[in-house]
Amino acid sequence: MRRAMVKCNRVQTEVITEGRWIEEDPLPHSSKQIVLVITGNPGIPGFYEDFIKAISSKLSSDTPVWVIGHAGHVQPPENLDIAMPSNKQWQDHYSLTAQVQHKIEFIKTYVPENAQLHLIGHSIGAWVILNLLKDPDINKRVKRSYLLFPTIEHMAESPNGKLFCNIISRTARILIILSWIFSMFPLFLQTFMISIFNFFYGIPGKYNKIIQTLLNPRALYRVIKLANEEMKYVREADHDTISKNNDKLWFYYGTVDNWVPVGYYKNMISIHPDLNAQLCQRGFYHSFVLKHSVDMGHIVGDLINNE
Repeated sequence: MRRAMVKCNRVQTEVITEGRWIEEDPLPHSSKQIVLVITGNPGIPGFYEDFIKAISSKLSSDTPVWVIGHAGHVQPPENLDIAMPSNKQWQDHYSLTAQVQHKIEFIKTYVPENAQLHLIGHSIGAWVILNLLKDPDINKRVKRSYLLFPTIEHMAESPNGKLFCNIISRTARILIILSWIFSMFPLFLQTFMISIFNFFYGIPGKYNKIIQTLLNPRALYRVIKLANEEMKYVREADHDTISKNNDKLWFYYGTVDNWVPVGYYKNMISIHPDLNAQLCQRGFYHSFVLKHSVDMGHIVGDLINNE
C-alpha cells in the first residue's frame, strides 16, 4: 500500500493505492483492469484503507485498487510548505462541481485509455460517478460502477440532512473555531481527546490519526461547506443518466441509513424496475468504513471478480 499527495486540478490531493502506484507504467502482461474508489464526505482516503485491501484480496494481484480523496479535504503537512488554492477560488477547486472536474482530470491523467475502469462511489461519491458517466470519454472506459449507500437525491430531506441543516450548518463557525483551538493543543493531548471520543462512539482506535486529519480547521471548513452544497444541489435523482447507464450500475442501499432512507430505495426501483439494486440485509451503517470495511470490500471485490 502506498499513499502520497498528487496535484490534480491544481490541488494537492491524497491518493492511496493497493497494488500498482498511479504513476507506474503497467507491465506488458498485467491486467487491463483498474478499480477506483471515490470517497464520501469527508473525502479522506485513510478511512478506506481496509476497504481497498479487502477488495484487492478478491482480485488478481496485477489489478490495482486506488482511492482518491476530495480536493482540499486533506491538508498537506505544514513542514512541506505546499501551497493550496485559496478558499476564494472555491468554485474552481473545492465546490461540488469542482470535485467532479477533479475526478475527471485524475482519470484522464492516470488511467490508461485501454484500461477497463471499475468505479466505486460511497455516499456523495455515487453522485460524482453519475456525473462522470456524462463524459463520453470516461463513460466508454467504465466497465461497471458500484454505488454504495448512494446520496444521489433529496439529501436535505433525509433525517441526517435535516439534522445537518438545522444544527451543524448553523453552528459551523463555532465548530471551525473549536477546531482551531484544538489544533493548538499538544499532539499527545489531541490524541488522548480523540481516543476518548472514539471510545464512547465505538470507533476503532486505528482511526485516531485520520480523525485528527479531519479536525484540521482548513480541511474541516471545506468538508462542512461541501456538505452545505450537497444539501442545496442534490435534489432530484438524475434518472436520465441512470436509465442510459442501467447496464453499468450496481446500487447498494442500507436499511439503517439516515442519509438514504429505505423509501429512497423503493422509489428508485419503482422508477427503474430493471436496475441492479440491493438492500443490505446485514445492518451496515452509512459510514460502513468505520466498522464493516472488510465485509463490504469482500462483497464488492467478489462482484468485480465475477465481471
